[in-house]
Amino acid sequence: MRHLLLIMGLALVCTFQAKTTDSVDDFDLNKLAGRWYPLFLASSVKGSNSAAFIHTIKVKADKLMLYFTLRRNGNCKKVPVLAYRLENNKYKLQYPGNNVLYLEDTDPKDYLLIYTTNEIYGKETKGVELYSRQKGKVLNQGIKSKFEQLYILHGLKDENVIDLTNSDPCSHFSE
Repeated sequence: MRHLLLIMGLALVCTFQAKTTDSVDDFDLNKLAGRWYPLFLASSVKGSNSAAFIHTIKVKADKLMLYFTLRRNGNCKKVPVLAYRLENNKYKLQYPGNNVLYLEDTDPKDYLLIYTTNEIYGKETKGVELYSRQKGKVLNQGIKSKFEQLYILHGLKDENVIDLTNSDPCSHFSE
């Protein structure tokens, strides 16, 4: 019985992993354009005093212009970053270090779920981010569960999750 449960659990993880890498293939990127509000961020860095959140996306051919609000030591700064499409849902960000963004799942009228990796000076940081089209909107439990499954899949921990549903410290800056 234990073996059957283990096999079923592994099958679910493998199915979810396959879905996350191909979930937005052949997607009309123009639907991503516009304003986004950060809801949750899971990071491999615990207690970081810096974070970057996408607030606006513009689309140019197969490139994305991502407008981040970067928070460091309590200060907010706008940072535009160009992202070049590498393949399917994978984008290379033109920013210091080796930065890759994966569009994991989206309903462009409602939410956006992304996975990011950053490698700089021999240190890798991973992140999973969930965004909404509406400020303060509470997403259904199914979408929040996708976020939780994705950050667990990438080895991120519950204690490294930041809830921004009620407080985005840079929201006033990006309006």
